[in-house]
Amino acid sequence: MDFSRLQSLQYELNSTNSTATNLPSTILELVVPGYSTISQLAFRFLGIDIGVLVTGWALIFGCRTAWRYMYDLIQGYLDEHYTSSIQIDDDDGLFEYVKAWLAEQKTRRPMRKLKAVTDYEDKNKNDNEQHDDGGIYKYEVPIPRYELTYGVDNEFYYSGRYFKVVRSSEKDDYRGRLKESLEIYCYGQTTQPIKDLLLHIRQWKMKQETAMTSVFRPLSGGYWSRQSSRPSRSLHTVSLDQDQKEQIVDDVNEYLHPATARWYAARGIPHRRGYLFHGPPGTGKTSLSFALAGVFGLAIYCVSLNDKDLTESDLSSLFEDLPDRCIVLLEDIDSAGLKREEESVSDTAKSSDADGDKEKEKEKEKEKEKEKDAAKPAGTGAISLSALLNVIDGAAAHEGHVLIMTTNTPETLDAALIRPGRIDHQVSFTLASRSQIRETFLRMYSTTPEEAASAPPPLSSSPSTNSTTKSAKRPRVTDPQVLEKMAQEFAEKLPEGELSPAEVQGYLLRRKKEPERAVREVEGWWEEVGRGKRRGKKLVGAQ
Repeated sequence: MDFSRLQSLQYELNSTNSTATNLPSTILELVVPGYSTISQLAFRFLGIDIGVLVTGWALIFGCRTAWRYMYDLIQGYLDEHYTSSIQIDDDDGLFEYVKAWLAEQKTRRPMRKLKAVTDYEDKNKNDNEQHDDGGIYKYEVPIPRYELTYGVDNEFYYSGRYFKVVRSSEKDDYRGRLKESLEIYCYGQTTQPIKDLLLHIRQWKMKQETAMTSVFRPLSGGYWSRQSSRPSRSLHTVSLDQDQKEQIVDDVNEYLHPATARWYAARGIPHRRGYLFHGPPGTGKTSLSFALAGVFGLAIYCVSLNDKDLTESDLSSLFEDLPDRCIVLLEDIDSAGLKREEESVSDTAKSSDADGDKEKEKEKEKEKEKEKDAAKPAGTGAISLSALLNVIDGAAAHEGHVLIMTTNTPETLDAALIRPGRIDHQVSFTLASRSQIRETFLRMYSTTPEEAASAPPPLSSSPSTNSTTKSAKRPRVTDPQVLEKMAQEFAEKLPEGELSPAEVQGYLLRRKKEPERAVREVEGWWEEVGRGKRRGKKLVGAQ
């Protein structure tokens, strides 16, 4: 066995020319080929002993590696045995709340990796509004919000306690999408500090979203997605008889009370409430649904059964994932093409021979109906009546939510869909009465002090300014008595039960700063609109 290398190493260690602080040149030669030559050249021309520098670097690197190893070992042990955590998935509303709260916190150390997201719900939107010298409004994209990115620990302190949040993602094979989650850690044998933190975040978000309504819509795969958070609509903005609105609010309030759920359970009655809002388009059916959500602080979950991508399995999953208290809005239920399953052939076979001709005629009528159904536009959904009834009040149906169906043609609905127990109240929305027209006018032109202070400046005058622009500079009517008189005059110039509240509001919106002009031109506008309605035209001014 050749011991020449060991003898050479021993010679280096015992050499009087090498200092005690330098690593042996033989070891360095093995690690860095050509080290001896480099060391001699550096010492000869620069007068620097590289061995001292390399030795110092090696000691620092070794100490750092050893410290990191021990730190990771201890940290891993503490995380495994003395750390509690709570995971939040992205299909839960709390996921967005935690992300928004974290974006406003100061971390323990500066974050080097973040995710930028445009905050379209920025509460300081007025800061992003600009006007040029001519008074033309220019929109500026909201400033970004910076969120925690994937695989990065976000460390912070709350109430004197250390917390850590990790954001991760994985492929959800069942729903075919990327599933995200947040996991919050804290030291201790209990998750109570994390629960206290989540309660604080919930209260913080409630203050942030005062008078805001969250709107959820389904995405492919049968899960809900929060589409927006809009300002809650006030009940007085809905064109409906005041007594009807009060009755609906009282009924929903009584239904949502915790004592009501216990009362239903004690008597074995399913805790459900259904409403049918029916009437012509533009009469306020959807508006009342959103107003109720704002009054009771509930999120609203909107479903269109007309969606071809919505399957019966998806509909069942959506209803299973509903929160305990919410409003479910089934829009335009009449256009969904819901059909009762065909009667069995055995029933017709039992008919007498005398009625044979009548049965044949019925079969022909059924065939014609099938042909009509096949010729329907592609908007018809794939949800059957039985599937819808099953998710509404089947054996495993969800309880506790408020179900609202809207329709323009209630007479086309199947009787089984709107029977008592599924639909508890039917609310009729009619075309605008004179009192509703008057209320719409007052609501449009009533000015609060806040609105007066934040009113945008008028457009600057120019040689080409027409009479319409000049009239826009006139101050709005602020005297309540004068405005009341104008509203009464405006309502008397329009017929009752001929226009929808949406049509009246659309007319006023085009003159939202000019109440005098709205009163002055309303007769000519109605003459034009009425002429089109009498001729069955849908467009204003159509011949």
